Amino acid sequence: MTYDLLTRKWLSVRKGDSRREIGLRELFECAHELTDIEASPPPGASGLWRVLTVIAARMTGLDDMTLSAYEWGERQSEVLEAGQFDQVEVEKYFARYPGRFDLFDAHRPWLQDPRLREECKGSSGVNKLVMSRPAGNNQVWFNHATALDPPPVPAGEAVFHLLTQLYYGPSGQCTPRVVAGTSGGNSKAGPLRRTISFHPLGRTVFESLIAGIPPAYLYDTGGVDLAPWEADELPDPLGVPPRPSGLGGVLTGRFQHAVLLERSADEGSVVDAWITWAWRDKEFPADDPYLVYQQNKEGAFYARQADASRALWRDFDSLLLEDVGDEHRRRPAVLAAVEDLRGTLLPVLRARAFGFDQDGQTRDKEWTVGVTPALLTLANEIQVARAISDMRQAAERVQRYLEWALRDAWIAINDPSNGNGKPQRKDISKGPWPAQGSFRYWARAERIFWRRVRERRFDSAMDDFLHLALDVYDEVTDSGGPLPRVKRAVELKRGLIFGARPSTGKAGKTSKAKERV
Repeated sequence: MTYDLLTRKWLSVRKGDSRREIGLRELFECAHELTDIEASPPPGASGLWRVLTVIAARMTGLDDMTLSAYEWGERQSEVLEAGQFDQVEVEKYFARYPGRFDLFDAHRPWLQDPRLREECKGSSGVNKLVMSRPAGNNQVWFNHATALDPPPVPAGEAVFHLLTQLYYGPSGQCTPRVVAGTSGGNSKAGPLRRTISFHPLGRTVFESLIAGIPPAYLYDTGGVDLAPWEADELPDPLGVPPRPSGLGGVLTGRFQHAVLLERSADEGSVVDAWITWAWRDKEFPADDPYLVYQQNKEGAFYARQADASRALWRDFDSLLLEDVGDEHRRRPAVLAAVEDLRGTLLPVLRARAFGFDQDGQTRDKEWTVGVTPALLTLANEIQVARAISDMRQAAERVQRYLEWALRDAWIAINDPSNGNGKPQRKDISKGPWPAQGSFRYWARAERIFWRRVRERRFDSAMDDFLHLALDVYDEVTDSGGPLPRVKRAVELKRGLIFGARPSTGKAGKTSKAKERV
């Protein structure tokens, strides 16, 4: 028995209101009929779309790095005009790599290293594979699976956890691995760790895949353009990591972890796993085409980090412009490329975001997913895009004022000064009001933002956000009760919403910021 990802029904897809499960081969054969892929968890979906993009590029010739920008654009237009993947090319591609898509193949299991069984003294455990499960000495938060009785993972689900480990895996201590006498028990972080990625979303899976293929000529670095399942030999862990080149190298050739799954007796589940380091040498850097990059104080660009508390609309201007904010954020390369589809697909394209809020090592906080309206065509109207960015910045500025006002009101109520001058105590926390206010503000500010974007009405946007902030301020502070000192503090601090003066912190220090509405 095998678990062939080409034929096994492990991918959940949607066609209109109906849902079913199919294999990889059928996915490409019917991509033009399918509305979307329902993949979970979101980090696994992010990895899956990168894998599918490489395969789609191979089948359509859009992986050819020798094509000029004009030639590549013409080729993409021809593929979109055809309306579906060429069935002959679909079969030809998969026939080229027999057995390479078998999840449990003895010699070349898909995206895994079979040598780990001998090179690692012990396994990592199936709980380590699933990031939402506790493993080792971690505390139990979201899942009560234990090392004494770890539940097996259905093979289809295990594929997404495998992808999550390869793309978002932690740095630091891992299961020790010994290769030719060289031992190591630590690994580097996965290539997408801590990031949020943005993918074009069309009306069908076919449109999403073709629009999501970045121009191959941008990634010709002179290295080998191969996905792991396309390479004839397994990599040398003690060698130099390959220079990421082409779509295969950039999207699927930068893994820092080596993984091996242990199948159940019936091959329907995963019951154990090995997760360890893939390379000892330092990897070559590469820009991912689905990430927003921003500038640090030294002028170097780095991938924007995911933040589960930040709504997607607050990054919408980063999908339209090449230079946003003080960090000089630049949009994902794939979204810059879809501008050439303005006469065909661009008006209906949305952007879907997959984020994983993590630290750089082992702490995983929350994963997120979101979709923008079909407004990417606004990137072709620079003045409108700039106005959208200004409106977003205005909303964030008002929120800061609201947070300061709520913080200072709470401090004033609980301080002997009652808001007259600097606080006399330095041990008063900012209290619960700022968090309550932000929660209420952002949900309603988003509705204001999208309504104005659709109406293309950008004048006096600050007034809407100020009215919202005043309403939220009243709602939150109403819980303080009717005591005179409470009412007095609340009214004294209301003016901070308008940026009336610098804010006073809990330590009695006055902020140097003097923002004005």
